[in-house]
Amino acid sequence: MSMTRRVLLAAAILLLDLAVFFLPLSAIFLAYVVVANPAWFRDFLNHLDADGDGRRLR
Repeated sequence: MSMTRRVLLAAAILLLDLAVFFLPLSAIFLAYVVVANPAWFRDFLNHLDADGDGRRLR
């Protein structure tokens, strides 16, 4: 294998690694929550908004 081919292969591996591991999973999750508005997330937010007695925090 020539040196040029080795360098190109190494660069391709690095670019693939950057593309796979740079994927912002938290941004994808937030986009899903905004678009789909799942019931479990609304329940989670309502639970955070109330204290232990069921009263709303202000």
